Amino acid sequence: MIVMPIAPLRNTGSVSVYVNKVFSEQECDRILDSLDEDKWEEAMVGGHGGKGVFTVQKDFRSNFQQPVPVSEDGFPLNRIAQEICNANSSHWRFDLDGFAEDDMPWVMHYCRVGDHNDWHVDVGQSATASRKLGFSLQLTDGSEYDGGDLQFHRFDLPREDLTAKGTLIVFPAYWLHKVAAMTKGARKVVVGWVHGPSYR
Repeated sequence: MIVMPIAPLRNTGSVSVYVNKVFSEQECDRILDSLDEDKWEEAMVGGHGGKGVFTVQKDFRSNFQQPVPVSEDGFPLNRIAQEICNANSSHWRFDLDGFAEDDMPWVMHYCRVGDHNDWHVDVGQSATASRKLGFSLQLTDGSEYDGGDLQFHRFDLPREDLTAKGTLIVFPAYWLHKVAAMTKGARKVVVGWVHGPSYR
């Protein structure tokens, strides 16, 4: 029997990056005002080796983080989730389950010269193995800092599109990206991941 190659059904949107201004400046300020200055901790990397161990490795990643404060009405995660669902239906069309209890979003604070997050992908092992989409919500405007920009491998997106206050950026968890080294000012963003079943 001769088996002919199939003609795959391709989704050209599977490598796209979604960018949209979703939150107003006042809503971003509401998130910023809810932060607790006593809860900042050094950001960590890891989750590999099947053990889910995260450690501080400043050569690879240097910034502060704290859990996203969520109000009784679900703000801001409910708004983020709805926008990601809309974006997913028109771009990647992944099977999604939602946020994972053991991998909830963070507020990231890049405030020291040299703070950065080196080239990486967001999907890994243990708690990160089911990540499907990553997102970043700008809480500070790009005019408030130099350096510190979110960058994607082989995507040349205008800085002003990615750094406007209230802009939500959504991308596949398998896409290579980084945060460039800070040179001036400070940047705060909400960063998180939407999980789903195994690709098949």
